[in-house]
This record gives sequence, C-alpha cells and structure tokens, in this order.
Amino acid sequence: MLFLFKRYKALSLAMLISVMLFLLYLSSLNPGQRWREPNPIQDIAPQQAGPMLQVSSHIRYSPRPPDPYPYPIPLGQPGPVMPLYSGGLSYPLYCDFSQQQLPPPLVDNQQGYGVAVQQYGKTLGYSKDCLHPAGLQYFYISADGTISRYQQQSLTADELLVRLELGTINRFFYYLLMPVQPTDITERNSTALWNGKLIYQFHGGVGIGYRQGYLRLERLISERLPQLRQGFAIASASINKTSFGYNFLLAEDTANRVKRQFVSLYGQPRYTLGIGGSGGGIAQYLLLQNSPDLLDGGIALYSYPDMLSQTLYALDCDLLHNFYHFTAPDKARWQDLQQRQLLEGLSVSTEYPLKFALQVVLAQLGAGVWPSLPRGATQCHNAWLGLSSLIHNPHQGKLKRLTTDPLLTQVNWSYWGSMADIYGRDSQGFGHSLWDNFGVQYGLTALTTGQLTAEEFIALNAAIGSWRPQPEMQPEQINYLPFAGTPIWRSAFGRQNIISSTSAAPAARYRANSLAIAQAYRYGQLFLGMTDKPIIDLRHYLDPELDMHHLEPSFAARQRLILRNGDANNQLIWVSHPDYTPLDEAIEIMDLWLSHAEKPTQAVDQCFKADGSLIAKGNDVWQDNGHCTARYPPLSNSRLQAGAPAHGLMFSCALISADQAIARGSYLPVDMQPYAEQLQTTFPQGVCDYTMPDQALPEDLAFPY
Repeated sequence: MLFLFKRYKALSLAMLISVMLFLLYLSSLNPGQRWREPNPIQDIAPQQAGPMLQVSSHIRYSPRPPDPYPYPIPLGQPGPVMPLYSGGLSYPLYCDFSQQQLPPPLVDNQQGYGVAVQQYGKTLGYSKDCLHPAGLQYFYISADGTISRYQQQSLTADELLVRLELGTINRFFYYLLMPVQPTDITERNSTALWNGKLIYQFHGGVGIGYRQGYLRLERLISERLPQLRQGFAIASASINKTSFGYNFLLAEDTANRVKRQFVSLYGQPRYTLGIGGSGGGIAQYLLLQNSPDLLDGGIALYSYPDMLSQTLYALDCDLLHNFYHFTAPDKARWQDLQQRQLLEGLSVSTEYPLKFALQVVLAQLGAGVWPSLPRGATQCHNAWLGLSSLIHNPHQGKLKRLTTDPLLTQVNWSYWGSMADIYGRDSQGFGHSLWDNFGVQYGLTALTTGQLTAEEFIALNAAIGSWRPQPEMQPEQINYLPFAGTPIWRSAFGRQNIISSTSAAPAARYRANSLAIAQAYRYGQLFLGMTDKPIIDLRHYLDPELDMHHLEPSFAARQRLILRNGDANNQLIWVSHPDYTPLDEAIEIMDLWLSHAEKPTQAVDQCFKADGSLIAKGNDVWQDNGHCTARYPPLSNSRLQAGAPAHGLMFSCALISADQAIARGSYLPVDMQPYAEQLQTTFPQGVCDYTMPDQALPEDLAFPY
C-alpha cells in the first residue's frame, strides 16, 4: 500500500507539473495583452510648473501662502485648478468620471492631451485636467438606511434628506454632505439641521498617483449615515483616498481648500474631526502633525504612522520570498512557517492557503527550480505580495493601464516617480527610492536566541541582496492565458529586479539617497510625533488573519509621540475582535474631548471582545503584562527582527564594522569571533548600529526624549 501511495503521489505531481508547463506554453503565445481602463489617455500633456512650499525646518512650521481664490466656487464652474503650494500640474491624469454618474469632464484642449470627451459617438475634444463644474445632488435615506436619489417625496421623522455638493478642486473631486430639509432644496447653503460639527472623511488603498479618482457616493453617505442623522456635515476629496495617491502634501493642499469651500458656504465648524482607515488613518497622523489648523482630532482606523516607514519591511517581503523559493541553500527548511516568522516577524497561519500558489510554482519551474510551497501562509506573502511591483517598479505600477501602449515608457510608474518633486530625481530622471537595507542583519534576533546558527545567519545575509536601482529595473514579465486573459506572472516577487546571490560572493545591498530621506522628513511624509491633538488609534485585531493591517504600527506611532513629547497622552489605542467595531463609542469620546477642549476621564486605552463587551481599559492595559496585550499581542516585522528600534524610523542606519559589533557584544550569547572574517565579507561596509538615530534624520528634527 505504501508503494502504491508513493507512486500515486509521484504521478499526481508529474501531472500537475505537466499542466503548469502547458499553461506556461499557452501564456507564451499571448505575451502582449494588457488590462486597460476604458477611454485611455491618448497623449501626455507637458508638465506645468506651480508653486512649491519651501520648507527649511519642518513643514509644520512653514506658513502656507494665502489662498487668492474667491470662495465659494460658483455653481456651474470648476474650482481652482493649480494647487496652492504642492507643486504644479503633473501628467498624465486619468479621469474616472463615469464612476460618479456624471457627464464627461470639460474639454480643455484639441491637441489630443488626456482622455477623449465624446458625445453621441463624436469626439468633442480632450480633457487633460478632468475638470467638472460644481453642482448639487440630493439623496433620500429611508428609515432602514436605503439610499436613493431624491424624487421630491415627503419625509417622515425617521427619514433623511442629504445635499451633496460635488465639483473639482486642484483637479480632484470634492464632496460636501449636509443633512437638509425638503424646503431647503432651492438653497445652496442652508444649515437648519447642521449641528455645527464637521467630519473630514479619509479613505485608504494603495495608489501611486496619475488618477483623479472618485468616491462612491452611496458608500460615502452610508458609512457616515449615523453621524449625518445626528446633524454632522461631511467633507472629503478623491485625493484624500490613498488608492489614488500617497502625496500627502497635495492631499493637504486640497483638503485645506475643500474646508475653505465648506466654511465659505456654512461658516466655521465648532471642530473638524478626521475619520478614515488604513491610508486614511495615515493621512490623519500626518495632517494632524503637518497642518495643525486643518483637523482638531482624528480617529485613525487600521492605521500606520505613515506610508514610508512600512515600506522598509514590506519591500523586504519579496526579497525574503525570493530567498525562500530561489536562492536559499536549504529551501525545504524555509517552507516551515515558524522558520519564516523568525525573519519576517509578521503573523503566520496554517488556516489560510498561500495566495497565488500556482503562480509561484510556475515561476519556479520557469527558473528551473523544483517547486516548494509552505503548508499555510504568512502575512508577508498574503498581504504584501505585489507591493514591489505596484509602488517600487517604475515600469509597472498598476496592472490596469491608464494610457495607450506607446505612452507607457514615457511615465515613471512608481510611487517614487510620483513624489520626485519632493524626494528629487537621479541623473537619469528617476525618482529617488527611499528604501534602504544597507547593513541590515536579517534574522539577528533569531541568531541571538539560538534559532539560527551562525552559518545560517551568514548564508542568509549573503544571499538576500537588495532591490536594483530605479534606472536598472525591468518591467514585470507577464503573459496572459488566451481567451481568459488571466495574467501569469513569470517574474514572481519581482525577482528580475532583485540583486541576490547563490554563490559564496555576497549580494550587494542598496543605500538610499540621504538627501531624499531628509526631504521626506522635512516635508512631513514621515510621522515624527509632532502633534498634541487627540487621536484614537482604533483597529480590529487582524494579525491572525494575515491582514496587512497588523497591530504593531499603533505602538510605533505611540513610541514616536513619546520620543517627541515625553508622553503619548493624546493617543488612545483601541483594539477589538473583528466582529465588533467600537466606532460609535470613539466618536462619542472624541465629541466630548473636542467640544470641551479637555481630555475626558473615560478617554483611556481599551480592548473589546467579539460581542462588544470590554476586556480591559486603563492606562496600563498595553504594558507587557497587560490584559489587552495578553488577548491581542502585537507582533513584529523584518526590521525589528533585525534589531531596529521600535519606533520604526530607521532608513539610513549608522554603520560599525563587524569587529566592532562583536566587541560590543551585539551577538551575545553567540560567540561570532570565529566568524568575524565571514561577517566582514558579508558586510564589507559594516552593520547597522541601532544605538544611533537614522543618519538621514536632520539634526534639528531629532527626538528630544
């Protein structure tokens, strides 16, 4: 029987490999097909220079210029086009107007720049700036929460009418929601039902710019429906959804103008409260720090303190995957999830399958490597797979293309390219990448705890390598299955852009441009804890689900507040089971806090069960032995596992030689003296000295505590 089982297993594997090779063959017949947005951009307009805020110390202390636009924006006209202080007009900008149930954008050229504006099958012209005139819409919300267009029906006491003003500011859609009475529909600025308080809604996602974006109107209303019923007004803009860009200078510039439009119509609100998750939580941390007059407080859901510091370990993930599947001397070992966690620090689980497992096997076969897959999956894989292609590869960006094929090579399709006005460009015009792993000793904690041998530690760090410089990167290698159009990624983990090694010679590491990192600090693209405004950092505990919104970033933000201000009394950390969301409680606490300009006694850290009951509350629940820590333990990441500080701000570490690190006792209780020469070969420029701050952090912005 055992012989038959082994034979059947071998036959099954052979059949599986045959099927995979056949799929590779089919996809090779169709290499050029690409998914494309409808009505792609026909030609790219010349860039238009515009005012850029000059920052000498930190953007928080740089006065913003007065806004010359005469608010309010007249109905029937678009709002201001050129940003006030966040740079000029960059192109291309793709229009998503069909998603708003709006007519096409205004024609602004006949040269073919942007998208074609068509009517009855005839091209009227083109739109490069995606402008829309301001207009009013009305929505009826029934007692059960159903949302529909208002049809002049009468309302009962438990029904609601909401006025939406929709137009463009800085070329992005803006949205103003106000609860109104049926008698007010002929008025633009009636406020009879307004409670005087404003919520600025932020949204998440991962985007690199080049899109005007949109918000789904029914979703915008439904997610804030309880507050609309209470009389809150809501404001937002498409650039305040990070699916459409992580340029927080442009996001701030636009949000400030949206608020000016609101104030010009309705008057100054008693307070402005930010709400939003993921990238929308990041926006609140950064805007509370950078632009103190915009928001009075924030409820940051599923947040990170900023986008950039998470890219350090997120972009490590594909390097580690490449090691496990392609360059590791002992690949079988690294299919053990617990072994991967030693390096990654993030959550692992046998309850979830590995995403895109077939693609991984196909890529291994294509590279002549025998397939190897773990039993289960890691957050590093399931949550972060593909990030290197989306934000880091200048030739890739989104799989759905925004332009015609001949235009693809004219655009730097990466986050770094879209932020080049702040971070700068290299000699070939590519935006500087801020990711850096020079001197990073992956798996250092596992070495010092005896879970990696010295030989394994050195082999790992010699092989793992780094990302290639932007000018050397290549497009992703993607083929498509005929008829189905399914993409087959032959370049799994972006490995064509990874410098790695399978030989005795160690692979090179990447050193980021220190001036570019300094610019990120000065322009507030990194959270430095510079705020005393109230923040409730609220999230579900999603670590066991391998979700990217893990718990540890809440404490990285707290650590930065403590290092900056001496305490984190303005930040609450609330964590709950995924079946319960204590958002109403958070809004109630924030209302008390902001209305009285004083922290309420009930404003403390908390954690909740699935049924909404309290596990614990107080100022000590997140200590090492706290009740919330025991129920919802924060995990780690690859940089923390390499010895980096808990605050996570370490882009360009100070370096010391391997001999100095040994003499200092950095590897104890492991004696690395017998391996000193191998360490020196693996890290010829030295290893990270985490007793020193980030070497790219400007001295005048150093933490005082």
